[in-house]
Amino acid sequence: MTDSSDSHSSAPSPAFIFEFDHLVARYRPAAFEVLKSIFDDVDLTPVHFSRFCLAEGPHKTIDMLQTGLGVKKGPPKKVSEELVSGIKMHLDSGVVQVSDDLRNVIVQARELKMKVIALTALPIQPREALAAQLDLPGLDIELAPFGTELEPAPRADSWLKLTKEYNITGPGSISLTTSMQAAKSSLTASIPTVVFPDEFTAFQDFGGARQVVEALKDIDLRALLDFGIVQA
Repeated sequence: MTDSSDSHSSAPSPAFIFEFDHLVARYRPAAFEVLKSIFDDVDLTPVHFSRFCLAEGPHKTIDMLQTGLGVKKGPPKKVSEELVSGIKMHLDSGVVQVSDDLRNVIVQARELKMKVIALTALPIQPREALAAQLDLPGLDIELAPFGTELEPAPRADSWLKLTKEYNITGPGSISLTTSMQAAKSSLTASIPTVVFPDEFTAFQDFGGARQVVEALKDIDLRALLDFGIVQA
C-alpha cells in the first residue's frame, strides 16, 4: 500500500472512502450472530441489536445489552471477550469477500482518478490477514485504521484526520457509509456521503446524505460528483 506521507507535497486529491468493517468484513451481522449464541436463552432480534449495539465498542455494548434485556450473562469484560473472540473467528473463517458490486464502485473510482481508502477499526492481526487474503494491495485499496479496536463507526475527528493524513480534498471526494453515525461524521468533514444501510441501520435518519441506496449497483460516482458541481 502507498504510504500516505508520500502525497503531502502534492495538491489534495479526491478519494472514494468506504467502511471496510461493514461493507466487506460484515461486522454487524457477525456480531449479531455471536450475540445470539451468547444470549441463547433470549430471543435476540435485529431490533435489540439496533437499540443496544450500534453506538459503542464491545464492552459498552455488552453492558447496555445486559441492562436493556434484564439478563446477566456475566461480567461485561468477560462477556465482551467472548464477543470479540467470536468476531475474530468470523474474520478468520475465509468467508469475507469484496463483493462484485463493491468492486464495480471501486473501478468507477479508479476511472475517475480517485484514491480508494477503506476505513477500519478491526484488530491488527485479522486486519492484516484480510488485506493479504483479499489482495487489497493488488486492488490498490489503502486500509486506514481509525479509533479504538472494533469501534462501530468512524467519528468526525477520524474523517478529519483522514483528509489530512491522506491529503484528500473533502468536497471532491465521496464516502460510502452504512449508518447514521458514520454518515453524519463524514458530512461534518465536508465529504459528500452515500449511505448503504443494512437491516440494523435502515430505520435511521440519513438527512444530508447525497444518496441513500438499496443496492451498491445503484451507485454512479460520476453522476454524484457532477451533481455536486451543479449544486455548487
